Parts: sequence; structure tokens; C-alpha cells
Amino acid sequence: MKKLLVVAGALAALLVLVIGVLAWGAHVLRSLGTPEFKQQALARASAALGTAVRARTLDVSVTRGVRLGGLEIASPHGFPGPLLTADAVVLRHRLLPLLRGRVEIERLALERPRLALAMDGKGVFNYEKLAPAAPAGAGGRPPAKLPDLPLRLVLERVAVEDAAVTVTDATRATLMELEGGQVQTRVEAEGGVVEGRGEARIARLDLMGLLQVRDVKAPLAMSRQKVTLAPLRGRLAGGEVSGELVARLQGGLRYTLSLDVHGSSVETLLQEGGFQKALAGTLGAKAAFEGTGGMATLRGRGRAEITSCRVTSSALMSGLALALQVPELAHPDFEQCVVEFQVASGRVDTPTLAFKGPSVQLTGRGHLVVETGALDYDLSLALARPLFAKVTAREVRGAFRDRGDGFSTVDFKVTGTTAAPRNDLLLRLGRAAATDAVASGIGKLLGKKTPF
Repeated sequence: MKKLLVVAGALAALLVLVIGVLAWGAHVLRSLGTPEFKQQALARASAALGTAVRARTLDVSVTRGVRLGGLEIASPHGFPGPLLTADAVVLRHRLLPLLRGRVEIERLALERPRLALAMDGKGVFNYEKLAPAAPAGAGGRPPAKLPDLPLRLVLERVAVEDAAVTVTDATRATLMELEGGQVQTRVEAEGGVVEGRGEARIARLDLMGLLQVRDVKAPLAMSRQKVTLAPLRGRLAGGEVSGELVARLQGGLRYTLSLDVHGSSVETLLQEGGFQKALAGTLGAKAAFEGTGGMATLRGRGRAEITSCRVTSSALMSGLALALQVPELAHPDFEQCVVEFQVASGRVDTPTLAFKGPSVQLTGRGHLVVETGALDYDLSLALARPLFAKVTAREVRGAFRDRGDGFSTVDFKVTGTTAAPRNDLLLRLGRAAATDAVASGIGKLLGKKTPF
């Protein structure tokens, strides 16, 4: 009987303990749904980031997870607008693996996020200025550091759904726009090591308004040090583009990008980039770039070749046709157009420019300033004998020299801008005419025939 009373007493004590735990749990669960808890949670998130964090709704379930609706993270001081907005952040976890020292997140999803990355005049992005706020009333003491826990964190499914990203420089010029971003990956973290692998897709990627790459997809690899998209494949102006993108995150953003283009329409590229459709043909190109921010930080080099190349509408070629009185020069056909380029400090240097056809060749070198469109090129125009024969003015013919391979050439310079190029060919022709007139006058004076 004594043992029975002991057992009964133990069961009664256990029942009281369970009732107490359930009562405490019910109180905690009720408190998780209160506006006070939501306000405290957002305040802690704001303090952790050093900027305001807002949300319309916060739903918490100990057994299921958390859903944050209508999220908005403000940009740090000095940057306009929000840094990030999202329709929802959803976290679904599993409780039982915790008993084995393993935190398993079944799903972590960011639904329809809109990320706005902006750069200041010093080249620093807004996200780099996120920093924890000093704790109130702490007397300047740093907040207590959380102890390292011997847990393994597993995120079975990390998803970003229908993302949009914009990147702007200090002048508010758009460096990149991304639409329709989708990410599916699995992430593990243990002992300070973070690894993730999955797949990324992008419906449209606009690079500085110059390139519109569509239907991009690539395997995704993530760590604390870098994010890699490789091999990257997509569509560019009716052709295909492949390559690799690596973003290194520690010590500031640094990225490298390699591209290989096949079969893209030059007319479509120019139209999408907002340029005059001056050329037609099919583009093949290889290029590699690296940088830390906008165009001013971009460095790289590459080679582009256009097959079936034809000038369709060019102020430069139209001006040459008018100056030489040879209409065929306005729309010449080239068998091959090759451009080799180097990019650094917002300037594109072209050490090799060669447009070559059976009747007309245009070669030279120079550079372009991207921000202003300023041009500075030294060019040489070469005409085959049948076309050169159509240059009837003796004074104009005198400006050309025989190259020895069936072509006659004249050098000239192109300046101005991409929107309004200028060339000095007429000035050079005028000098040739003046030289011819002087030589002819001297010949008549001396009673000799000139060789002109």
C-alpha cells in the first residue's frame, strides 16, 4: 500500500507538472499572436540590421513555423526608398530533429521579393551599410554575443519566387535589372561552414541597358565566400549565350563574368540597346569581365565577329558616300566585321577594328567613353579598283594612295559622339585639292606637265 501511495503521489506530481507546462505553453502560444510580440520581433530585427524592418502580418506556430506578410526593409541612411520588399517570408521547420542536435528547415521561401541595390558616390552599396544599432541604455557596452551551439542547420528547400532586382550607381543610372528570378537550393551550415547547391532561373536580365539576356538558367553553388552560377545559359537576340558568373562576397562585392555568344542578330541587339540599327548580320563573341560595382569599376576584354555583315544606316558611311560622290559607300556589304576591345575605367578601347569586303574595307583603332558616348578613332578607308574608278574628281583621287594589293586608301579621323559622329575626311580632301592646285600652278609656271 505504501508503494502504491508513492506511485500515486508521483503520478499526481507529474500530472501537476504537465498541466503547468501546458498552461505555460498555452500562454506562450497566445502571446506569439499578439501585436506586442509582433512589435518586439520587428524591433529586434530592426536593431539587428540597423535599419527599419516593417511587416503587415506575423503568424507564428511552434509546430509549423513562421509567416511574415508584407515585409519591407528600409535602405540605410542616405539611400532613398526600401532596400527590400516581399509579399511574404515563409519558414517551415521540423521539431523532432532538434533532439538529435539538428535544426531542419523544411522550407524557407521569399515570395515575390523586390531588391533595390544602390551605390553612393564612394562606390559603397546600400546593403554594405547595414549594421546593428547600439543597444539602448547599455552604457555603450556591446551586446552579449550568442554562444556557438553544436547544431547542424539544414535548410531542405530554400526558394526565391518571382524575384526582381535593380542595381543603380551613384548617378541613379541602372546597371542591371533582373525580372522573373527563381531559385531552388538546399543549404547546410555547421561549424561556421555554409554550403548550398541548387538551380537559378531568370526570365530577363538587362545589363546596363545594352544587353537583354532571356531565359537564363544555371546550377547554383553558394558558400559564405561566394556565389557561383555555372554553366550559365540563355538567349540573346535570337541566339545563344553561355558563360559563368562568380560573385565573391567577403570584403565587399567582387564579380567575374565570362560570356560566349553564338548566332545573335546584330539588328536586334542594337534595337534592344537603344542604338540606331546601323549594322545587320550574325554575331559571335567571347568576352570576360570583372568589377566591384558600376561601369567605372568594370575591366575586361573580348572579341566580336559579325558574319554576313552589312551597313544598313550609318551617319559615318553616308557622310563618306557624300564626300566622295560614291553612293555605294552608304550601304556597303562586308564579308567579315571584327572588333577586339578592352574595357577599363568607363572606357572601351578598340585596338582592332576591321570591316572587310570585296569592294570596301574600313580598318582602324580608337576608343569610346561609355558615359558620354565620346568617340576618338583613327580609320582608313580602302576602295577596290572598280569602286575607286567611280571617284572622278582628280582632286579627291589625289588624297588616296595605292596600297599595292588592288585597293586605294585614305586615312581620316572620327570624333564627336555615337549619336553625332564627325569626321575630317572633307578637310583632308580639301588639303589634297589645295596641294594639287599648287602643284598644277607650279607646273604651268615652269612649263612642265604635273604627274597628277
